[in-house]
Amino acid sequence: MMAASPRSARVLALGGLLASVAGAPAIAGPTEDHRVRGWTIATQLCSQCHVIGRAAQPGEFVGPAFVRVAEMPSTTGPALAVFLQSHHEQMPSLRLDRDEMEAVIDYILSLKTERTAPAGANQED
Repeated sequence: MMAASPRSARVLALGGLLASVAGAPAIAGPTEDHRVRGWTIATQLCSQCHVIGRAAQPGEFVGPAFVRVAEMPSTTGPALAVFLQSHHEQMPSLRLDRDEMEAVIDYILSLKTERTAPAGANQED
């Protein structure tokens, strides 16, 4: 197994710090690591047009807040995967590899509240 470079270690540390400040899940294991990676990717690629975390952010955004997307009854892992792979006129085409896309999806689904998550549903789907 390769050792992490100093740069990637700094990025992970910064991501964990920012995630804790921005309301993303704390790093506690593989699932949380994946969600933090999703938050990091979303922050880098989506934050100019969308509010990414739960906290209010200053500015005007053309896309819906990720919390609003998560709260939609139609928001599921497969639905988000189809959406992210489709072209949308007002959204740039993203070239995410499978793991990046799954990390972003896991992060968005982690924003669902218990009142909007279907009973007994696994948000990892």
